[in-house]
Amino acid sequence: MTMSSYLCRVVGETPQRAARFHISTIRRTTTFAIAIHIPVLLWALTGFVIASEIFHLSQYLALTVATVCSGLVYLVERIVLATPKVWFVNVSRLVIGLVISILGASTVDLVIFDREIAEQLQRDGESRLLAEYDAQIQERANGLALKKDTWLKAQEAANCEANGTCGSKVRSVGPIYRELARQSEILHRDYEASQDQLTALIDRKTQALSQWRAEPPSVDKAGLLARVQALHAYTMANRAAFVAWSLFFILILFFEMMVVLSKLVFGETVDDALDRMREKISQQKAQDYMDAMISPLAPARALLAESY
Repeated sequence: MTMSSYLCRVVGETPQRAARFHISTIRRTTTFAIAIHIPVLLWALTGFVIASEIFHLSQYLALTVATVCSGLVYLVERIVLATPKVWFVNVSRLVIGLVISILGASTVDLVIFDREIAEQLQRDGESRLLAEYDAQIQERANGLALKKDTWLKAQEAANCEANGTCGSKVRSVGPIYRELARQSEILHRDYEASQDQLTALIDRKTQALSQWRAEPPSVDKAGLLARVQALHAYTMANRAAFVAWSLFFILILFFEMMVVLSKLVFGETVDDALDRMREKISQQKAQDYMDAMISPLAPARALLAESY
């Protein structure tokens, strides 16, 4: 069983060294080389689509972003493969893999659920528009109710003065009544003006809502965080959408963690044991050499060697 030169170089092995591998090591190295393509390709595709569709970059810039994203992910995955299997390294590797996987899965979801996100953004914009007008209408309505109450109280005071039940206690339509009636009329006109303003505001709300539904603003202006928030709101409000999103998210998460899972699944091979033995032998030889050189008997051994 042999490996292609391309797969060897993907994981940082030379074809000459890979030719001496045992079957278990070749199988593991081949799996690593194939697995590393999955997150790299996903990030290349996702980076290109997000750069071109969300940020509206040119095709050349989008390709540059895709290349940079895939290159960074490739380097991180190579680091994951190169780290030794120690518990704290395994935990760190798992955390790094999860972070990359969640980011990758989230960005892929933005591409897959683009129409749902656009629908949610339009719905959110409509809700904000209604909330803004409703707040103004409620404020005007409260003011209108207060003005109506003030006007009715002034009208009641004028009528009370006219029939003599209050005020001067004299039944007449004299100057006091006329002043009270004048103030009541002013308050009445102010109330009617506020009522007209409220009606006009309600009409503007209806027109703005109709215009929004007929020609909603382009969702292309929405940023990345706004789209993520819209996707979250859409999935939380729709159970079927949440299930579909969860399945896609888990699938992409599994693809993104393929290298980490492959690293955790495969154990030590014969070549790993041989390399460890060679390293121990080299270390022991170096230790023996150092001990011989710093030993008090080293000069005597040197003289004996020269005599022969």
